[in-house]
Order: sequence, then structure tokens, then C-alpha cells
Amino acid sequence: MKRSATLAAILALGVAGCGQNVVTPSAAPPPARAVASPGCSSLTYGGPGRPQLLIALITNLQGQFADHGIQNAQAVKLALAQRGWHAGHFRVGLQVCDETSANSDFSDPAKCRSQARKFAGNRSIVAVLGPEFSSCAAQMLPILNTAHGGPVALISSSTTYLGLTRKGPGVAKGEPGDYFPTGTRSFVRLAPADDVQGAAAAMYVKSKGATRAFALEDGNPYGIGLAQAFATAAGRLDLPVAHVARWNPKAANYRALAARIAATRPDAVFLGGYSVDNAPRLIKDVRHALPRAQIVGPDGMNQFGAIVEGAGTAAEGFVATIAVEPASELAPPGRTFADQFRKRYGTYPCCFSVASAQTARMALDAVARVDGDRTRMAAALLGAHVTGGMAGDFKIDRYGDTSSTRIGVYRIRSGRGHYESSINPPASLLARH
Repeated sequence: MKRSATLAAILALGVAGCGQNVVTPSAAPPPARAVASPGCSSLTYGGPGRPQLLIALITNLQGQFADHGIQNAQAVKLALAQRGWHAGHFRVGLQVCDETSANSDFSDPAKCRSQARKFAGNRSIVAVLGPEFSSCAAQMLPILNTAHGGPVALISSSTTYLGLTRKGPGVAKGEPGDYFPTGTRSFVRLAPADDVQGAAAAMYVKSKGATRAFALEDGNPYGIGLAQAFATAAGRLDLPVAHVARWNPKAANYRALAARIAATRPDAVFLGGYSVDNAPRLIKDVRHALPRAQIVGPDGMNQFGAIVEGAGTAAEGFVATIAVEPASELAPPGRTFADQFRKRYGTYPCCFSVASAQTARMALDAVARVDGDRTRMAAALLGAHVTGGMAGDFKIDRYGDTSSTRIGVYRIRSGRGHYESSINPPASLLARH
């Protein structure tokens, strides 16, 4: 999808105000000014007058994940509209920016840095929501953390790389400290970190009768951390992991690797990586070598259409974990929001869009608590306790992680992904330090 078309679609959605009563500010700050960037939409606002503050959303608006980014934008706009585009006595607008490029399905590092500099230098912006990918957050955080006047808070619904907040498997030297040069944490996420996801996968295969496992990773920090987290949790569950090995995303096939895996006689194989890293071919070859084994991947493989297209019938039974549940499984506030989303946009929210709406609500609450002072936003968010949240009650700890460990499990049946269950791994299985 071209950026111009995607941004135009975003601008056309949800710009009308809700008509709610508002509080007149005692001291009117100057009108908010939008970020000037070719990767950003114009300012969106549906309330009376002109917005005084801005919340920025950076998400993926190009490539195969563009539909996720559009829903993130729709969900955030709906959340702001439901609050009358107000936080305390401030009128709050929204600007949506892109983290991807036309050349990749993933974040563009240069674009992420550029957008972060724009956000940091725009005093109208009190918080940044997003991004979709952990790699983009890693580029943005040091810049936002060293903004003039104090760190700008980044609130993400979907970034799961452990090293953004903690030390542990797959975490590079210097992380997470390198992301916070000022020494002050300024990052909060609502998705459980990857060690939770790895533990959930281990719990799942164990519950389905696995007695021996094998783990693979694709060579990037995301995949390495997940595979090692799976192996750590499996060991604590008395589920032996024969080996943690690497697959080459550019390989023509994986028949030799699959034979090597089969020689260890596992009844469960965990794949730490992304679907775009040739995962369909990998799944196909592993399934041929181990027709009865459980094959499980993380949220980076929650692209069932692409997996079925590439792996064919070998995709049947493949399982992916993700910190997302269908609307019917959400807490009552989440089900209500999902119904309102469907009424407004014609479809139920998918993926991390409900969590994106929750980040918007958290940002508005924090703005009201700190009276619009963006330098105090991070402190207001760290340690926050959300009650009546869309996915239930949760707390944000001093590292910026959520207390929620709920992970959804989805299985391919008859060529389509179906929700199967949810798992809450205990702290004793997590690999973080």
C-alpha cells in the first residue's frame, strides 16, 4: 500500500467530534503545531476550537502489516473521540506517522530516528504512542530520552523485545541502559516481553504432551531471545530441549536442517523469528520430517495467510502465540470498545489495536495528572495502575513492563487461524534478569 493512499485513508476516519461537554482551560497555551514530515498525516482533531497539545502515533503504514497500522490509528482516534479530544482542561489532537518504507515490511531505522527527532523537538507533543516494531523503538528511545527539557514518554502496545526494559536471553550488551542516556526510564509497554511469550509456548507444548523439544532462531535479537526464553522455560518445566539452532532465512530449503532436527526425536519444535524470514518453507520441511510434532512460533509468525500460502497443507496445526485475544475474550470494557469499533469502522479490531486504544487512554490520563507537562509524563506512567482496562486490570512496574502475562494461542485449522486458549506464565518461568 502506498503511503499517500494510506495516510489519506487515516485522515478520512473519525475526525468528527463527539459533542461532549468540555472544560474551559484556565490558561490557554498556544495552539498545537503539527510535525512537518512527509511520513506523517496532518493534524487530526474532532473537538471544539483548536488542539493545544498533541499525541503522536508512529505505526506501520506500508507493507504486509499496513492493515495493522491502519487499525492502530483507527483505535487511537476512537479512544480520543470517546474522551471528547480532552485530557483534563487541555484540548488534545493526534498526528499519525509512518515507521516503514516502501522497500520493506519492517521499520526503517532512519525514518524511526527522523520521526523521533521531530517528536522530541515539537513541544506540542506530550507523548508518543507506538511503534509497532521493537527495532523502531530501539532507534527512537535514546533520542526521545534526551529531548530538550526532559524525556518524552514512549508508550507501546506491541514492542516485545526484552532488551528494551530488562537484561536476559538475547539481550545485547549495554541494554536496556543504552536506551535511556539520561538515566531516567521513559518507556512503557502493554505487551508482555518476549520471555513471557517463550514461556507460554513452552507451557502450551508441555500441556499437549510434549516430552522433548527443539528450538530454532533466525539470527536476529527477537528470534534469539525468544528461542532462548523458550528453552529456559522448558527446562524449568522438565521439558528437555535437545538444541537451540539457527536457520538461514535466505536458504532455498531446510531439508538437511529438518533431518538434523528429526534425528533428536523431538515432539515439539519452536521457531523464534518472523514469518517473512522464509518461515513457510521452514515449516513445510520440518512438517515433512516430523509429521506428528507440534510446531509453534511467536507473534512474528501470526501471519497465517502467508504461512498457509507458502507451506500449503503442512501449515495445518501450526500454532502461533501473541499477546492478543479475540473481542469475545476481552474484559467487559474491551468488548464494549470492540463493538464500538465495529460499529464505526465496519470490522472488529484485530491484532494490537485494542491495546493501542488503551495506550491512548493512559496517555490522556497522564496528561491530566501532570497538567500537560510532558517532562513529568514518564514518571506518571511508570508505576501506573490501570483498573477497568480493556484487557483487565494491570500495573506498570518500574522497568516499564506490564504485570499482565496473558498470551493468546492460535492454531491453523482448515487453512485459517483460530483462537484456542490463553496462557498466563508465572514469574518462575521467565528468563529476565
